[in-house]
Amino acid sequence: MSEHHTHRAGSTEDLDVLGIGIGPFNLSTAALLPKDAVTARFIDRKEAFDWHPGLLFRHATLQSPFLKDCVTLADPTSEYSFLNYLSRSRRLNRFVVADHPNVKRREFNDYFKWICANLDTLRFGTDVRSLDFDGRAFVAGTNRGTYRAKDVILGVGRAPFVPEGARPHLGSTVFHGSEYLLRDIDITGKRVAVIGGGQTGAEIFDDLIGDDSRLPSEVTWVTRRGNFAPFDESPFANELYVPGYTRYFHAQSRTERQRLLPQQKLSSDAILQPLLESIYRRLYETDFLQDRRLGYRMLVDRHFTRVSPAASGWLLTMEGPQGTEAIEADIVILATGFNHETPAILDQLSDRLVRDEDGQVVVNEDFSLQWDGPPDHRIFAHNMSLHTHGWIDPNFAGMAWRSGVIVNSVLGRYLYDVDVDGTTVDWGGKTTTALELPAPEPVGAGV
Repeated sequence: MSEHHTHRAGSTEDLDVLGIGIGPFNLSTAALLPKDAVTARFIDRKEAFDWHPGLLFRHATLQSPFLKDCVTLADPTSEYSFLNYLSRSRRLNRFVVADHPNVKRREFNDYFKWICANLDTLRFGTDVRSLDFDGRAFVAGTNRGTYRAKDVILGVGRAPFVPEGARPHLGSTVFHGSEYLLRDIDITGKRVAVIGGGQTGAEIFDDLIGDDSRLPSEVTWVTRRGNFAPFDESPFANELYVPGYTRYFHAQSRTERQRLLPQQKLSSDAILQPLLESIYRRLYETDFLQDRRLGYRMLVDRHFTRVSPAASGWLLTMEGPQGTEAIEADIVILATGFNHETPAILDQLSDRLVRDEDGQVVVNEDFSLQWDGPPDHRIFAHNMSLHTHGWIDPNFAGMAWRSGVIVNSVLGRYLYDVDVDGTTVDWGGKTTTALELPAPEPVGAGV
């Protein structure tokens, strides 16, 4: 039921809530926002929903359990849950029998599209050209008219991060990893370099070495980390992603939060263990069980600095334990993540945002940005609070919970129970352990 062109160019629509960007996070908020309580529109410049199409590898899986979908951890009874999607798609029993250890990202992309088809508050093909505040409402100018709203919810995602030393040479053979599957590149017999030791770099490296019919002559995988580290999905690491810990993290000083983030990074930004095992076994196979060996180098503790033209291809320069090193490549793929800068959509409001000593926007506990405007007009934001809320910010683990917090704040009432769970671990501050919570209601109470 999502629509494209119902808002006419030149017209103005007054709303309670305007969501800008329709990625998984704002899709979650749209699904949880009660239709009869507020007037809302969620808009996106894309013509249709698509989640990182350049990285939808056939075997790529989620880093989170499927219950951490758009709605379940805020409202387990929601019609927009992944389980209901499976049921409506007539595959629930097959899914259960298949017993997937991790859900494929392609299936979750289809789940997101299913939600889009069942929400009537979404408008694709709508490009926001400006966003400002006129003293009474936020005003968004788009290619299809003007929207005025009391509150704005940003879900525009992050722009790809390209190291400064590579920016002048972006093109057909130097590009960001998020575009990998969208590029029509011939890697057969080529020298390929992958920069970045996280999950994306691992998936690209795995794809490069996985097909005997199109093997490169050489693949070099470069990371500034000390090793190709596995994702920490142990139970106590996962408690970093429960509401109680997130509120604890937000209450800490800026200095303490800066100390904690690097310690916890492998719970979010690392490589799934099965993928590491698959890569290692493939390299063993090419080293010992095939007539044709694959040329590969896996370089750790190297900091990429620049790429420059060479007589044949590109020269990559990096700093390592032994000083400056250089390698040559025909194709350079930058699996270097995404920017954490304030999105350009806020340029006209930038001077009104409150910032900390590092120039980062101060984010309230309810994910609204601090600004100098009226307190009853808020700018909520997804994926802008790593520095204030921790690693839950960019992850699906906090998607439904954060949307529940935002919806509660928009409505001014406690629609979703976003403080239901305590933690097992006492983090040394104001956290609530499971034993300190009120006793649960008997099963069936309130039904």
